[in-house]
Amino acid sequence: MKKYFRIVLFFLFIFSLSNDNIFSQVLDKDTTKQLVSLRRTEVHKLFSKSNNVLYPIYISLPGDYNYTQKNYPVIFMLDAYSSFGIMTQMVRLLTFNKDLPELIIVGISSEGGSKEFNYNRMRDFTPTETQNEKERLMFPISGGGNKFLNFIKDELIPFVKSNYRIDEKDKTLVGHSLGGLFAFYFLFTEPNLFNRYVIISPALFWDNEYLLKLEDSFYEKNKTLNATVYTTVGSLEDSIFINPWQKLVDKIKLHNYNGLKLIAKISENETHYTIIPYISTHGLISVFKK
Repeated sequence: MKKYFRIVLFFLFIFSLSNDNIFSQVLDKDTTKQLVSLRRTEVHKLFSKSNNVLYPIYISLPGDYNYTQKNYPVIFMLDAYSSFGIMTQMVRLLTFNKDLPELIIVGISSEGGSKEFNYNRMRDFTPTETQNEKERLMFPISGGGNKFLNFIKDELIPFVKSNYRIDEKDKTLVGHSLGGLFAFYFLFTEPNLFNRYVIISPALFWDNEYLLKLEDSFYEKNKTLNATVYTTVGSLEDSIFINPWQKLVDKIKLHNYNGLKLIAKISENETHYTIIPYISTHGLISVFKK
């Protein structure tokens, strides 16, 4: 039991080392100092009608966006509060090296600081209000996944479509940890909205492995799943991440969906944190590989 609580606490504050949003402004008496900012990025504030939450939306545009009229593949990333900078800079390097096409990145962020960030991701990324007593002690709010899904489907995607030149047939969803849990939930709830998924270290232990039951229900009605999915966990992660992930991967392979391209592997010598860059390196490279 002590080990379980230690792991959940560790998981809860996964991104709490940073107390400020990556785009927060810092006042300094020395006016000669300038803030570091990411070029070709924008921030919008969207108030969701689905769950009455205000979301900062970070946009990263490709280098040639203002010089062309073409439409671009678009990546929707969760946890932009903590990982938008990593994703943006890595994608630009990999695009420069021709490992990835030019991409638009849409990052869904969180208002407030790290405490609010942890609270919000527990609310938004969990598909059920957990019935697990241990989890209920650690997660004060949960089960808002369906409302958050509706926000992405009915509000965010139309907003991005109306303001940016995106390729509507080439949308990718990426998530890590609780975000990975939500990405799998999206895959088996709205399978036709995204055609690529990068799912890193998903928290599939959630609510007595609810996602494994959801996949079974999905398979009873669907034998086709037109998507490319890259998913991985680190070999140095705790068993509460590795074991349910392996069970879900085995079930998906057994069900052998028509149209599904699944890339699943355990990443050697990676922890729950060091594996985060896999989203934009191994993950995106794999799902965009022809």
